[in-house]
Amino acid sequence: MKFGNLLKKELRELINAQAIFSMLFTMILLIFMGQIMGHAMEEGFDTSKITLCNQDDSKFTAEMLKKLDDSEGTDINYVELQSDDYAAEMERLDIKSLVIIPQGYGESILEKHEPAPVKFISVFQNGGITSSIGTISASDVIGQIENFCTNEVLLKNYGLSDEEISLVRTPMQTVEYTVNNGKTVVYSAAALGSVTMMQSMIAPIAIFFLLLMASQMIMTAISTEKIDKTLETLLSAPISRMSVLGAKMLAAVITALLSALSMIIGFVFYMQGMTGSAMQEITSSTALQTNILGGDAAIQVGNLGNAMSELGLTLSSMEYVLFALQLFFTVAIGLAISLILGAMATDTKSVQTLVTPLMIAVMIPFFITMFTDVNSMSAGFKLIVYAIPFTHTYTALTNLMNGDMLIYWTGLAYQIVFFAVCMFLAVRMFTTDKLFTASFSTGGKKFGNKKAQTEDAQ
Repeated sequence: MKFGNLLKKELRELINAQAIFSMLFTMILLIFMGQIMGHAMEEGFDTSKITLCNQDDSKFTAEMLKKLDDSEGTDINYVELQSDDYAAEMERLDIKSLVIIPQGYGESILEKHEPAPVKFISVFQNGGITSSIGTISASDVIGQIENFCTNEVLLKNYGLSDEEISLVRTPMQTVEYTVNNGKTVVYSAAALGSVTMMQSMIAPIAIFFLLLMASQMIMTAISTEKIDKTLETLLSAPISRMSVLGAKMLAAVITALLSALSMIIGFVFYMQGMTGSAMQEITSSTALQTNILGGDAAIQVGNLGNAMSELGLTLSSMEYVLFALQLFFTVAIGLAISLILGAMATDTKSVQTLVTPLMIAVMIPFFITMFTDVNSMSAGFKLIVYAIPFTHTYTALTNLMNGDMLIYWTGLAYQIVFFAVCMFLAVRMFTTDKLFTASFSTGGKKFGNKKAQTEDAQ
């Protein structure tokens, strides 16, 4: 039996109809969820359509509404109320939010010099996060009305010019600088953070699922062959046990990569569908204009790509290779541990029990790196977290971007040593009879070699 035929056999067992259906279902589900979320958020954040009821007949209000009508991207839907029962009116008009300008609005501002009330009615929707987005974003029209009123009061009551009004409303302009890796750029840290956050989320999720799926598959394959007694037949074939071990690991890696690829594709479409053009809006709103201040104080602001490149927030081809190298050893460690644990399983329940410690070891650094910087933790906690070999790959992208090469190379060296120890134990198990005698049963009968052999003898 050649190694290629053995690899094909392992791939056929792992990539079956059920596995393919699971990959496609996961990808389609994520894409579908992204489209639903994106549609809901797009409707919620859409402030171009405003439902408004004008009950004031003053010239001031007429001018204000004319400016709102003329403003780009604003479409006002005027309605008339038949009663003061707002619940009934909202249901009758089939709307979720409504702005009401009451009678005497203009008179209160220009003649009485008193703050004028504006009514804002919203339908409460207790149906998740997106249900409240519409209420928040629809209130944007209140801000537009307030801006107009402020300008008119300053112009008509105090006689200020347009330039003076602009200065009163915006007496200061913030120039944002971002510092990283010893370099400084004129760009918003919030905009850069939004982009890097979206990028850094994908890598940990890919690593997380890759480790879990690869480990689960090879552990199940080994334990199933051992339980069904087909592993003994396979190892008695005219092929070295190292070839059997290598074929199983390689097949698990290929299958895990395909599964991770389908999940990442679905996740990318999910994020794109959910956010839509939100990333572009974030960067355009937080980044300042090209010329922030006029005259001699002019300050130039670069674009997003140049800012990230200057701060070292983009990876070179070599850095991607280094990340792939650490990812390889992470997956290899997970597979080596799975080989050892899978060989100890004696039934289906024991497989689930044995995989739990590995899942915990994968999940702990995953959640920690998603919410905090490991390098900012205390020395004791950092040592504990970095003792888990999978942590180093979760932090690899951040370390490479920040130029923390000492941390990267130390982590890679630790992973290589950890992998060597795990492979040594796995090879020893596969080249000796421990592969058949080592056992762990959840039924309370078998927990080790000696006890298992004693029971077999009885």
